[in-house]
Amino acid sequence: MTSGKQSLQEHLPLLFVILCIVFLFIRLPLTGESLYGSDFVLYFYPLKEFVRDHVLTHGALPLWNAYQFSGTPLIGNIQASLFYPLGFLFYLLPSDQAYGYTVVMHCFLASFFMYSFMRTAAVSKAASLLSALIFTFSGFFMGHLYAGHLTFIQNYIWIPLIFRYLYRLVQTRRLFFAIAAGLVQGIQILGGFPQIAFYTILAGAAFLGFHAFYLLKARCRGDAMRVALGMGIVWLIGYGLSAVQVAPTAEFAKLSTRGEGLNYAMATYESLHPKELLAFLVPDLFGSAVDQTYWRSRDFWHFWESCGYLGMVPLFLAFVKAQEPSLRRLRMFFLLLIVLVLALALGKHNPLYEWVYRLPGFSSFRIPAQIIFLYVFGVAALAGIGADQVQKGAWTWSLGFIPFVVLCGLGLAVAVVGLHFEPYHFFLNLFRSLSEGPVTHANLDGLYQRVGQSIHTATLLFCAALGFLVVSRRTALGSRTILVILFALITVDLLPFGRQLVKTYPFSTSPGKAAVLSQLSGTPVQGRVVTMDPQFKTNDGLRYRFPSVLGYDPLILKRYADYLLSGQGYPPDQHVVDLHGIRDPEARLLKFLNVRQAVMDGQVFPVENELPYAYLVHHALPIPPERVIGTMKSGQVDPRKTVILEEPLAEDLASGKGEEPFRDVCHVLAHTGERVTLKTSSDSAGYLVVSEIFYPGWTAEVDGRKSKVMRGNYLFCVIPLEKGDHQVNLYFVSWPFRIGAGISCLTLIIALLVIFRRRRSAEKDSKA
Repeated sequence: MTSGKQSLQEHLPLLFVILCIVFLFIRLPLTGESLYGSDFVLYFYPLKEFVRDHVLTHGALPLWNAYQFSGTPLIGNIQASLFYPLGFLFYLLPSDQAYGYTVVMHCFLASFFMYSFMRTAAVSKAASLLSALIFTFSGFFMGHLYAGHLTFIQNYIWIPLIFRYLYRLVQTRRLFFAIAAGLVQGIQILGGFPQIAFYTILAGAAFLGFHAFYLLKARCRGDAMRVALGMGIVWLIGYGLSAVQVAPTAEFAKLSTRGEGLNYAMATYESLHPKELLAFLVPDLFGSAVDQTYWRSRDFWHFWESCGYLGMVPLFLAFVKAQEPSLRRLRMFFLLLIVLVLALALGKHNPLYEWVYRLPGFSSFRIPAQIIFLYVFGVAALAGIGADQVQKGAWTWSLGFIPFVVLCGLGLAVAVVGLHFEPYHFFLNLFRSLSEGPVTHANLDGLYQRVGQSIHTATLLFCAALGFLVVSRRTALGSRTILVILFALITVDLLPFGRQLVKTYPFSTSPGKAAVLSQLSGTPVQGRVVTMDPQFKTNDGLRYRFPSVLGYDPLILKRYADYLLSGQGYPPDQHVVDLHGIRDPEARLLKFLNVRQAVMDGQVFPVENELPYAYLVHHALPIPPERVIGTMKSGQVDPRKTVILEEPLAEDLASGKGEEPFRDVCHVLAHTGERVTLKTSSDSAGYLVVSEIFYPGWTAEVDGRKSKVMRGNYLFCVIPLEKGDHQVNLYFVSWPFRIGAGISCLTLIIALLVIFRRRRSAEKDSKA
């Protein structure tokens, strides 16, 4: 049989995955509608559409974003996933269409990679396919799909492929597989969700460390050292390949509100509450975000952050012992991984997490519940191993199965009895014991039906799965019959649950909103905009291309957040991710931002502002950084005459102290977001103050010669000028991006050379 036919036969079972994907997403190609995702609509769609338009217009990736936060470095935003290889559809199609087809592609790849990993572990085709179905259509993955977490999807699918190469490294001790794993790790990092990549790296290190321990135990020190070296290669290649994104993001992160790490309260935000483990068995016990029946908290996003439902059958199969030594060892690792993952997911509800928080990396991320994806991966792998043993026959339950069945069975029995005989008291006690407060925010009419249906469905599946496995163990059912029933139970369980989370969304703008948008300025030169109307979302500036003062993003420049919050009279917030609470558009600090329009009640109101986008001053006042904002708010310094600096002044520019009437002219000739061209004229040396947010990448040329860019008035670009006529070019350059791009190219070239040499060597060996 030829290699092509062998490969086709090997992967033929994945046709079933294609059928499942068609079942879930068939509405998209048939109707032309766009896939819904909460965060995709609010965050990723504006971001991706802006990048696509910029590439099509300018033929290059955007480095600076002028439409959020009065200007912010887009190249440093890792969630833009500018360099993610499988993000190509967002450059070919409108972003709303690209999202749906990108999700479909990633669903198939998730199944393919999981199937490939299990086959590498010598698990049967059918059992490997079962693992792939669980991994791809789990409640956690489908919940994040509904949430529109594009970067989560782009990170999640690569986990089994990374583990496949790590396992091949353990099996063969060939460092080539460490290089392959490193390349995939780099692609995952480029996917744009650093928290998932961080957890994956830790899990990979634990996997190799686990096997290295057994090698040392067997006195194979050389092999153990080779495996440990492999982990170093994985990190080196992974970060080397992704340096093009990691380097500018690291620069941005240092200057952001996360620059000093998150405090313990924020780092443990959205920890998995032990009560939420009940939803791992009864998925809609707390309701659903789809129909507003989620009742446990007013924060409906708890739904997808804690939705660890994998179906009943996988949980039973996870308790099946493995007979082969290699599978026993693999099973032991995943059992330990699941226990560790759940302990970490508990976050603040785990008394030991304070020690974990002190470990490198953990203080940089919030939402410990995100690590549940490794629980999904672990259970999917265990279920595949268990199905493989059931298929072969003569299998047994592992320790813990009986207590698990008894506890789950009793819990479901009590719930069913309560629903049928005392529904009022059942729901009353349910809300009292499990909710975080009153449940009046939820859709109560739909809530009772959804919770009741979920309990009945879970009970039925529990009984069916338990009954089938008990019968199959005691009777001589054929392996084909066993597999058909297992697949039937899993698809009937997971696919309907996942399908409810696949929704469509019309990416359209109402006529009233369009009328308002037509009145807004298009560049910061014309004036920035404050939106205080509920029909405008925080990131609408980026979506509709007006220069907004507001924005929502995990990374916000710390100085900008401090400036805006202080200007509105809010206390400092070191972990703010959503700047939207403008209550006074006439505030003094907003005038420095060149705010000239405010949107309220469906109308556009002008904001009086004496300060233009760019202007000349001839005096400078040095003040320590901690006093600058207070001085600016007090009005003690006239910004039309004096700029506040935080560094020593050049003597020739600081000499003027009088009130001479200077003759100044300043015109903006062009503004393209990343490049500003100005013409100035003055009869005295001074400072050109430009309403662009100061960032290390801003570079100035005065009459064709490089000039210094200083930070003035706490937040803005200031360029010292000699007297006379000048043409000033202010443009944004990211050196971390350039250096990172060089490292990424070098890493890729070296890795490809090694892969090419290995293939040539393998071809020579086969011919010999």
